[in-house]
Amino acid sequence: MASFDLRDEPWVPLMRQGRRVEVGVREALLDADAFDGLALDDPLEAVAVFRQVLLPVVVDALGPPRNEDEWASLRNAGRFDGDRIGGYLDGHADKFDLFDAKRPFAQVAGLRTDNDKTKPVSLLIPRLASGNNVPLFSARTENDPPALSPAAAARALLAAHCWDTAAIKSGAVGDPRMSSGKTTGNPTGPLGQLGVILPAGASLFETILLNLPIMPLGLRPLDRPQWRSADAATPAWSEREPYGLLDLLTWQSRRIRLIPSPDSTAADGVVVRQVVLAAGDRLLGSVHDLEPHSAWRRVEKPRANEPPSRAVRHQPGRAAWRGLEALLATSQPTSEGVTAPPLLSQLARLRARGRVPADLPLRVLTVGVRYGNQSAVIEDVMVDEIPLPVVALVADSAVRETVLAVADQAERLRLAANTLGDELRAAGGGDKVPWDRSQRLGDALVYALTPAVRRLLAGLARHPEEAERAEDAWAVVARRLAWEVAEPVLSGAGPGTFLGRHPEQKFAPRLATAEISFRRALNDILGPVPAAPAAS
Repeated sequence: MASFDLRDEPWVPLMRQGRRVEVGVREALLDADAFDGLALDDPLEAVAVFRQVLLPVVVDALGPPRNEDEWASLRNAGRFDGDRIGGYLDGHADKFDLFDAKRPFAQVAGLRTDNDKTKPVSLLIPRLASGNNVPLFSARTENDPPALSPAAAARALLAAHCWDTAAIKSGAVGDPRMSSGKTTGNPTGPLGQLGVILPAGASLFETILLNLPIMPLGLRPLDRPQWRSADAATPAWSEREPYGLLDLLTWQSRRIRLIPSPDSTAADGVVVRQVVLAAGDRLLGSVHDLEPHSAWRRVEKPRANEPPSRAVRHQPGRAAWRGLEALLATSQPTSEGVTAPPLLSQLARLRARGRVPADLPLRVLTVGVRYGNQSAVIEDVMVDEIPLPVVALVADSAVRETVLAVADQAERLRLAANTLGDELRAAGGGDKVPWDRSQRLGDALVYALTPAVRRLLAGLARHPEEAERAEDAWAVVARRLAWEVAEPVLSGAGPGTFLGRHPEQKFAPRLATAEISFRRALNDILGPVPAAPAAS
């Protein structure tokens, strides 16, 4: 009989003193102040472990803070109550074994299909070959499945609950909705429908604290994590609203059974090569009032049975800092009706009331997935992490105004660079570059600006009093970078662009007018070039 106790066996990926380590749930939480935070070598798995295990264990064991005083008391303690966390884990010892015969963690014991077929464990890992999903640069095929250690299998299991692809799933014996050996109409995992935004601090303890929602009424009566619920332990699934925060965080979007097999060469003496994966619970209605890790966009004219708000998803290739306006919409929606994630709005209130310091080392992790082919495959994983001055979350702060101004100027610079590229192409007789094809000049400029924006955000996080000087310095750096991107294009323009394709037309596109327009745009966006000091 295989056994892997998630409480104490090493499997949770964390960073400690800059190095990746794996620890059990107990050590991760009792020594949370000693770890730098999550290890992000696989961001989908890291977020899944955090949401499905670490955060709900703390909430269920300690209860959510009822008010700001309780939240501040937790922060001032500097670490979690070891007796309560340890007592909780020991009290649920039979719930955290990955291979338990009666109730394996996040699985259904004895789950099988009507023909007893299993699938390679690569089904849980989108980057590996499985079925019709054959990644271009994968060295493996479905006939050569990987052998996952129990630790790796546990992480892949939780990631599947969060991000699994849609489409047809194997029908499980005991599922009343199975038809012809399969179940259709399965949506993606719940996080695949969001743009996850997770605030992070200087340690794992602080990161968990920043993700603890203040709940004046406490948990709902029926709310509990999946390991304390009997519903998720059967092949039958339901379509329903979540009972509460813990139910949502540990949502069992699939019914899964890992199949361990002995392997004398493995460190644990056992590996996982095969898995049974079937349909799981489907979210009904809106989770806007519960979901803590997403920004939301108001639906102007919702249709019948459509929720009033829709989760904002990340865009491929778009750096997180370009969405600063949405991240800072903590007091009122943006012009597009977007509001910040509830946890950032909560942090803004805590800062406004002096519960957190102005120089809190806040970072924001953004993770999202782009699906393709009817959401049956994962085409792209978007992940980014930026420093964010906590003072910027507070309305009417100088840092907030600076950060929003920088984001706005960067976007306008991008458009100005695109216009320059379009005008030069027109001067040479070419057409505009389509927005969804090739790299435009503005994209190159955004790439060049990104390190400068990160430095500015990190600097303001440490020295929020330097907002005015930071904005002046940004203008100088942004102008220099804009010309570094534009000058090679202007210098490399063909001879025909000097007079343009229609020299007889006074306002036809030509090299000189394109450069003048770009120079004027820079002055409009960043202000005129400062005059050089007079010689003494």
